[in-house]
Amino acid sequence: MTKYPLSEIVKIFENPEIQGDASVELSAISSLEKAKPGDLSFLGNKKYSPEVPKTKASAILLPRSYKGEVPEGATIVRVDDPSMELAKLCAIIEKQLWPAPKPSVHPTASVDESAKIGKGVFIGANVIVCEGAEIGDGVVLQGNNYVGRFAKIGENSFIMPNAVIMDYCELGKRVKLQPGCVIGSDGYGYVPVNGQHVKVPQVGKVVLEDDVEVGANTTIDRARFDKTLVGAGTKIDNLVQVAHNVEIGKCALLVSQVGISGSTHIGNYVVLGGQTGVAGHLKIGDGAMIGGQSGVNGDIPPKSYMRGTPPRPYMRAHKIEIFIGHLPELYDRVKDIESHLGIEKKTFGKAQQP
Repeated sequence: MTKYPLSEIVKIFENPEIQGDASVELSAISSLEKAKPGDLSFLGNKKYSPEVPKTKASAILLPRSYKGEVPEGATIVRVDDPSMELAKLCAIIEKQLWPAPKPSVHPTASVDESAKIGKGVFIGANVIVCEGAEIGDGVVLQGNNYVGRFAKIGENSFIMPNAVIMDYCELGKRVKLQPGCVIGSDGYGYVPVNGQHVKVPQVGKVVLEDDVEVGANTTIDRARFDKTLVGAGTKIDNLVQVAHNVEIGKCALLVSQVGISGSTHIGNYVVLGGQTGVAGHLKIGDGAMIGGQSGVNGDIPPKSYMRGTPPRPYMRAHKIEIFIGHLPELYDRVKDIESHLGIEKKTFGKAQQP
């Protein structure tokens, strides 16, 4: 197992303050609770502060503001943001674990002669690149990918196995698609005709702007007309469904199992917690945050912090949940009051008799 001296690791950190032996050698990264001697750990969330003095890690990244105890013998590295500094280290490790493939086209790949392929492109096994498609410089298609007719992929995008980009869809620069995601599947549109559900053709496209990331098995439907849009810097988790003609602003975060119905507008920097469902033709304002498992059935103002079904301001929703938990006690109290007042008519428990 390769070991790295802490003195070399801290060179990538911003203004680190080291307390202890900077020559200690490290071979792994671990949580405070699970760390062993030889591990590097960190405090990224203050709720884990009680674990700091108990950890067996040889070195610990701590925020400069941390005032608690530290384990004896451990080397302490104080930085402004331990999570951010650890991310820098993990980025280096990631490149070592998964080095960029050398530009080439696998013999099992099928690339149409009319497709435009940029410089330094890697096209893996069983990839299909269709008529008129454009693949920018430095793009990686890892394998089993389908790039549809006249689709465009911007430079330095990274497309993982089994991800699909359908006809006419456009990806900006540095877009990352996780395995199995589908960009440009047909939107879900039908009209009733003579007792049958007749499909409405979906003739638009999907546009992902620069630096968008899309998680595994997420589906983003092509527009009925015009485009379904995901703004620059937006990050979409696994198992998310984005319907036709949805527009998502810049730097939004959509957590796993979010579902957005058609023609809804999601503003810049919006956060949708896991399993949030959003009805169609709505507007969620810039900077709004919606808690997990919410059901959004109306417009949400900018910079709102909402949760629940229907969504309410976060603290109000929390208060209502507390009240619901006390309903059995309230029921018993009302029964006692009715008994004390001599009221025989049932008002709780079953329907009143006429």
